[in-house]
Amino acid sequence: MKIKKANEMIPSYITNLFSFDITPYAKWKEFRKNELICREGDDLSDLVFLIKGNAKLFLTHENGKVTIIDFFKSPTLFGEMEFMGAQKFTNGVIALDKCVCILLPVREISHLLKNDTKFLNYLCLFLCRKALRNTSNYATNQNYPLVNRLANFILLSADGDIYNRKHTEVAEYLGVSYRHLLHVFAVLCEADILQHMDKKTYRIKDFSSLATMAVNENSL
Repeated sequence: MKIKKANEMIPSYITNLFSFDITPYAKWKEFRKNELICREGDDLSDLVFLIKGNAKLFLTHENGKVTIIDFFKSPTLFGEMEFMGAQKFTNGVIALDKCVCILLPVREISHLLKNDTKFLNYLCLFLCRKALRNTSNYATNQNYPLVNRLANFILLSADGDIYNRKHTEVAEYLGVSYRHLLHVFAVLCEADILQHMDKKTYRIKDFSSLATMAVNENSL
């Protein structure tokens, strides 16, 4: 993990969310693949803006079973639920590939954040869109075949034209069996939409067909 002062490395779309200058407080962090971005069970120390890369949110149960709650694609925000007091401890977030984040120290600038109406308006909109996305995901899982949901997931989580995710985690996330998931991947390969490279790695050969097949959802 590399840590630097953010300075001018903060994208303008982030600085424009605030009424005050966040650059004196912000830190720029780079995380390697499979490195923890947020440690499960910790007190919230930072609001985390993911500006590059993909990550997954997970929860470990008392029996040791790990549940994948969500997959995230940049740009997005972590730690908003803890900041708002909806939950005390953080869920685990792990980098799926190289991730770059901007961190804001909550304890140090909490008074500024909670009195910044511009940021709070953004946060309300972010939470509303997140709730709508979760509702849409639930409705999609209930009403669309796996091939449509998988096409959407591939487009959201691919790195360029390369898709590389663990089948067991994706099957759990989409609520299907491992065997069913592999069958649909085989169908997409037979249709020449995907090319199976090795193990869990696929190359997207036909973006247009995949996009047509995917379930349309609002972007966050």
